[in-house]
Amino acid sequence: MPASDRLKRLLLDTIANNVNEMTLGFDGTPATSSDGSAGRPAVTIKPTVTILDDTSLLIEGNLGTDHSFADSITEVYIQFKNADSEFTPIARHVIKPIVKTVGNEMKVQVLMEVR
Repeated sequence: MPASDRLKRLLLDTIANNVNEMTLGFDGTPATSSDGSAGRPAVTIKPTVTILDDTSLLIEGNLGTDHSFADSITEVYIQFKNADSEFTPIARHVIKPIVKTVGNEMKVQVLMEVR
């Protein structure tokens, strides 16, 4: 028997309410479902999480012109971090390399489907 619709929505709400960190980094190695952290973190930002429907979340992070890096940004790591600095990995994604300088802004959008 599949999970009920109410349970799926509870899971979606729980994830949405607990995502509170997005780390952008330089590690372009393949992402797996067992990744436990960002490989080579560059910066951690607070994302905005929007519930799109009963199975989808949009997680967005912005990086303004005050950041510049010598290496290209190639990974996005999303996690929940509590007050005791314990964290729970949510997802890690490898992206096309982005050169981030003080001359550009960066908006990262991750669409997450929860089934």
